[in-house]
Amino acid sequence: MRTHTCGDLNADNVNEEVRLCGWAQSIRVLSDTLVFVQLRDAYGTVQLLAEQSRMPHFAEQKKRLESLNIDTLVGVTGTVVKRPAKGVAAEGAGEIELLVDQIQVLNHTENLPFNPYIRSKLPGEEVRLAHRYLDLRRPELQNNIRTRSKTTMAVRQFMDENGFVDIETPVLFKSTPEGAREFLVPTRIDAGACYALPQSPQQASIFKQMLMAAGFDRYYQVARCFRDEDLRADRQPEFTQVDVEMSFVSKSDIQSVIERLIQRVWSRVKGVHVDAPFARISFADATSKYGSDKPDTRFGLEIAQTPELASDEHVVAEVLVVPEGAKIFSTKELGPVSDLIRNSQDNCDDKGVTGLNSATLLSRWLSASGSSSSHGILLEKLFETVGAKQGDLLFVSERSSYVTPANTTLGRVRSLMAKMLQAKGCLDIPSDKYNFLWVEDFPLFTCEVDDAHGQLSATHHPFTAPIPEDIPLLYTDPEKVRGQHYDLVLNGVELGGGSIRIHNPKMQNYVFKDILKLSPAVQASFDHLVTALGHGCPPHGGIALGLDRLISILTDSASLRDVIAFPKSASGRDLFMHSPAPASASQLADYGLKALSRSKSQ
Repeated sequence: MRTHTCGDLNADNVNEEVRLCGWAQSIRVLSDTLVFVQLRDAYGTVQLLAEQSRMPHFAEQKKRLESLNIDTLVGVTGTVVKRPAKGVAAEGAGEIELLVDQIQVLNHTENLPFNPYIRSKLPGEEVRLAHRYLDLRRPELQNNIRTRSKTTMAVRQFMDENGFVDIETPVLFKSTPEGAREFLVPTRIDAGACYALPQSPQQASIFKQMLMAAGFDRYYQVARCFRDEDLRADRQPEFTQVDVEMSFVSKSDIQSVIERLIQRVWSRVKGVHVDAPFARISFADATSKYGSDKPDTRFGLEIAQTPELASDEHVVAEVLVVPEGAKIFSTKELGPVSDLIRNSQDNCDDKGVTGLNSATLLSRWLSASGSSSSHGILLEKLFETVGAKQGDLLFVSERSSYVTPANTTLGRVRSLMAKMLQAKGCLDIPSDKYNFLWVEDFPLFTCEVDDAHGQLSATHHPFTAPIPEDIPLLYTDPEKVRGQHYDLVLNGVELGGGSIRIHNPKMQNYVFKDILKLSPAVQASFDHLVTALGHGCPPHGGIALGLDRLISILTDSASLRDVIAFPKSASGRDLFMHSPAPASASQLADYGLKALSRSKSQ
């Protein structure tokens, strides 16, 4: 149907007769003898010129052009000509236009529910998702999806060049006790029996470990994952991860492979060189300095520890200094920060006081320091310790010394203050600066309560190995054990995480039974894993990178829905296909199921 695409044509094609197909846009009738049409296809745009003196049957063709709605599909035959110098918009295709001989309507377009090319007039997201095929015509979404394809291809090429085998693991899995809420898939095999869709490659870690036990040495796949949970801008019920597992490796071996993979992707997709090795920071240092286990290190605003302010040995007092903050912001402008701190206090329990204001902590400390005559000297010494000076804004907080993987109050204040300073033009955070960071040495186990004496759960997953020097603590003081778990963070966003796995069956059984205290039934569900570990499973480890999140960063997209061709809405629904949809009574009966009404409180 066509000899060229719109993106093919340039000045080298002048005087050639070509046939193009595409969507007609921006139809401009300049006079009775002259019509301009912008023609777009998947590869570019070309200006069409219909001129009475040079076009057979012009009156008929002009009438046809005037009747076209935007995005009507047309086929055009014509001759490539040079545009007048004053009309050249850019190099390449901008230098030419197509002098039309004949135009054929391939598919007349009805009036569109919205114009995808006028950004300022786009309707709400739900309308656009209901007509996703139109929304995907937007240049930015076209770029996002093509970038996704290019990125995935770069990943596959890199993995193939480095000896990885692409192996698909089952999508119909089994329900496991840890992790997010799963999607269940009923089956007619047994009454009441269900498969579960994998929440993540980590949940299906058993299959990866079995592949290592089978001797594949290097595995990867671009894996689909599913979570039935509340959504937000950076969550989707179905998403994609790049899953990797390797045998006979250390943590640094895996990190080196991923660093080279990231270098390849950034070079191929953005034409940017990324320096490696990436910086590394321990979980303890990340939460102490930045109040987060995924810190944005493109700017300072580091948190200082002030043990002299702490009320007892089980809490940590901290100070965040915002240089010139008291001069930059009014009390009213600091309202959002006050709300954040207030919410932090409301959401903490009596075991961990968080977000106490400066007056409370400072006055308590000064009262305990003796005579009021020395208070000025003490405050001056404190301000010198934290580097504060006249006009700075100080936030003082006290938190539990036991930090689970999450942001502390001052960590959240730090992030908010950075945005507020940036909005005022007082802080430059370059968008083209890529601060990759490995966060390491996470606690292997997390307490369910903040007093560090509650029931332990696996911080990452129950198959993560302890760091070698902490193995003795596994049997005496497990809450102090650090795991061989590592997260890859970029500019405050977690790109992925992984770990070295336990390959010793006795250690794995001990973690299940004596530390996590799993029920006998749950332990039994892992018997096949433990058995395989004892049948010659090599030391191994891996990582999974969030592909959707990676693409959103590469394309500077605010939402994951902008980098997925057919995403679900914020409520988890497919507004184009109208799913999920009710199953009929007969369909449910085949599975021995019956729909129950749900009360409003559920």
